[in-house]
Amino acid sequence: MSPLTLSPQTVRRAAVAAQHLAGPFPTPTREAMLAVLHQIRCLQLDPIRAVERTQYLVLWSRLGTYDRALLHQLIYQERLLFEYWAHAASIVLTEDYHLHDYMMRRYDEGRTSAWGSRIMQWVEENEAFKQSLLDQIAERGPQLPSDFEDKARVPWDSSGWTNGRSVAYMLDHLWTRGQIMVSQRDGLKRWWDLAERVLPPDLPTGWTAAQVTRDAAQKSLRALGVATEREISKHFTEGRYPELGRVLAELVAEGQVIPVQVAGWENLPHYAHVESLPLLEQLQAGAWEPRTTLLSPFDNLIRDRERTERLWDFYYRIEIYVPAAKRQYGYYVLPILHGETLIGRVSPRMDWKKKVLHIEAVYAEPNAPQGEQTGTAVAGAIHHLADFLGAKTITYDSKVPPEWAAALLG
Repeated sequence: MSPLTLSPQTVRRAAVAAQHLAGPFPTPTREAMLAVLHQIRCLQLDPIRAVERTQYLVLWSRLGTYDRALLHQLIYQERLLFEYWAHAASIVLTEDYHLHDYMMRRYDEGRTSAWGSRIMQWVEENEAFKQSLLDQIAERGPQLPSDFEDKARVPWDSSGWTNGRSVAYMLDHLWTRGQIMVSQRDGLKRWWDLAERVLPPDLPTGWTAAQVTRDAAQKSLRALGVATEREISKHFTEGRYPELGRVLAELVAEGQVIPVQVAGWENLPHYAHVESLPLLEQLQAGAWEPRTTLLSPFDNLIRDRERTERLWDFYYRIEIYVPAAKRQYGYYVLPILHGETLIGRVSPRMDWKKKVLHIEAVYAEPNAPQGEQTGTAVAGAIHHLADFLGAKTITYDSKVPPEWAAALLG
């Protein structure tokens, strides 16, 4: 099959559009939220709330201001979603259970690293403790971690912050194996229950490695728009694509996946899913509705830092654990998406008690468009974030790009 030839700009626009980050915000209904989730496949969970937790920010960038309770309804009432491991701890689709079941079944296999061997040995030494947790959940129903007594025969020993966290480590082990699931959540508080009481019955299980790779690779590729083999393997269920090269070759031969040649990147094979062809044709014909919004540090569009640098020439690293004096941009920095380009960063902090969104700094990339129109678009994105957070006031420090200052500070 002859490869489809695209420009780098079209590839960037395809990436943005495939992530539901282009065009006007939809009406934030249940159906709109499900449409986003079916396309991006997972929402990373993160406990940091300097602005808002990442699962809520990722949806906000795509839906605009919406009701967070709707997401909770889909997870903890309708059970269309559940918490499990994708590329990180995430909210995933229940209809993808067969993909995650593959990890659950293989969790104890191949743990030959020093760390993996240590964990498995510790679990084996604490079989009675593990069973006591399962028995307590079975008898009493959903439990908080604080409801369990640490009865580990061999306590978890560490020189770091995990020392003595035997209950937490055993719950994590049982969760990763798919024996328990989060049945309810309130902020960082999680109630654990037996998986069979959380998830719908008769979910598909036992898929082979080839079946899993074939399905997951296509979902990853549709979410990326256009991507290389490495980028497919790093997205969605990262590291869980056995024999991806062979599977991609089969999908190309079947016409499900299209080879793509990108001008200027001819030495790097790319792919697109056949279902993405209408979008690519529209983009090549000039159909493009840009959006300006802010992205979570863990947004699906940019979480693969190598891809982000290659497509957008945008170097991004989280500085949460960097000493304040050594930070280049800030504690929790949101990239600015402007159309198909990443044009800068915003360093915000939300004061939830006073309902003030404080903008500590705004940075423009060297190639960012200047002028009032761009500044107005960035200011609009910040105001939109403030509305979502329920902030009554936005305050700015003086560190803003001069070319955007009138729109931001005016």
